[in-house]
Amino acid sequence: MIRERILTDFARVINSDRYQYTESDIFLMENMETKEAIFDMYFRKTEDGGFAVVSGIQEVIELVEILNETKEEEKREYFSKIIEEEHLLEYLVKMKFTGEIFGMRDGEIVYPNEPILTIKAPLIQAKILETPILNIMNMQLAIATKASRITRAAYPIPVSSFGSRRAHGFDSAVSGTKASIIGGCLSHSNLVTEYKYGISSVGTMAHSFIQAFGVGSKSEKEAFDKFIKHRRERKTNSLILLIDTYNTIEIGLKNAIQSFKDNGIKDDYNGIYGVRIDSGDLAYLSKKCRAELDKNGFKKAKIFLTNSLNESLIKSLKEQNASVDIFGVGDAIAVSKSNPCFGGVYKIVEIDNNPVIKLSEDVIKISNPGFKEVYRIYDKDGLAYADLITLVKNDGDKKSLLSNKDLYLRDEKYEFKSSLLKSGEYSFKKLTHEFVKKGVIQDKYCEIQDIKKSREYYLESLKYISEERKRLENPHQYKVDLSKNLLSLKYKLIKDIKSQINNNN
Repeated sequence: MIRERILTDFARVINSDRYQYTESDIFLMENMETKEAIFDMYFRKTEDGGFAVVSGIQEVIELVEILNETKEEEKREYFSKIIEEEHLLEYLVKMKFTGEIFGMRDGEIVYPNEPILTIKAPLIQAKILETPILNIMNMQLAIATKASRITRAAYPIPVSSFGSRRAHGFDSAVSGTKASIIGGCLSHSNLVTEYKYGISSVGTMAHSFIQAFGVGSKSEKEAFDKFIKHRRERKTNSLILLIDTYNTIEIGLKNAIQSFKDNGIKDDYNGIYGVRIDSGDLAYLSKKCRAELDKNGFKKAKIFLTNSLNESLIKSLKEQNASVDIFGVGDAIAVSKSNPCFGGVYKIVEIDNNPVIKLSEDVIKISNPGFKEVYRIYDKDGLAYADLITLVKNDGDKKSLLSNKDLYLRDEKYEFKSSLLKSGEYSFKKLTHEFVKKGVIQDKYCEIQDIKKSREYYLESLKYISEERKRLENPHQYKVDLSKNLLSLKYKLIKDIKSQINNNN
């Protein structure tokens, strides 16, 4: 009989790939464990060529909390079963995170190649967090970004996220639902998300609820009556009746209208009431429902549309003037078939104050070296004009920016193509924050624990992105520029490597 092993929160820290511990063994043997390493987490591109929405920073900071607060006995219980090297085992059991974590906050709008997270820590501490961080960030970035696309397509009609049953496992359902809220969804259906993050869940009814009362029109009417009777005075008094179990218009809608009348539900009802349609020609059916509801005096009745919706279908429904008060979206937000893997990476950029770079024949895979931070620059009209990635130390463009002097922005692809922002004609915001300092979680972390505020931050940031850059198809390219000093550092390292190749030949 196989003994059941119960996983605690520490399992999240070691939700990793073997090679990170294989490398750590060698670092210990070579006395490299105290070397200070800097790693950047970023992504190289989005599927649509536009922006992404940050989500997952909260859970990354929680990793540090878990690592530092877990007792040595518990760590030993885990590591002794998976680590055979005694010296590495003893090091890991006693290890705590003593470094720094910098990054963008949840809800931030972010573009390719910008450091979303920067880990500055002793080498092994930074190395073993690679997979746990990417596991968190890739999933949540993908879902928050997809939610952003869908909610932008639906605007101003709100979207409810309910993809838990199709999500890829527990964390995908729970923290993925949270990410969908940060990405713009107004509501969700997941109970554990409500429990963990304090965002109230909502729900209507399933076809099986109606079928539990029998088959046909009479049974459906009874189901509607019972639902209204028992739910009308509850705290979450949402009386949304699912009307497409048998026939949407001839049976479902008629029963819903009669149940509202029989149970005294009128437009003065102190709660939400209405109907949900989950199949068929949603544009046609919704307009028929709206006309009948209005005719019978239910002008405040809501129409909730579901049925495998995505941004394209939502756009089509709006173009057809569908009568809808809220869209419900599941698969398109929650699962990979419509939400491809987000290609976030975790690359070392500095070791013991020496910048390092990764080269590749694929230009997109060449990394940006050094300890960096990101600034967003706004034009005189207040719109986001460009992002500037600078070195943290000894960066001339950063000094010009902070002093609000004339600023040149350079396009890396066209080194001699630059644009001038004159002093006083631009403003800026630093996107990089310090969340952990010397292993201690900072006050900035508190700001991202309120998920609703992260959602509000995203929606507010969206106002300052031009319409051309927000469009879902072929968005206008946004400038992400490297400072002069960063660009020089990058080209110098590339030149040095190429020089070594030439010397070897």
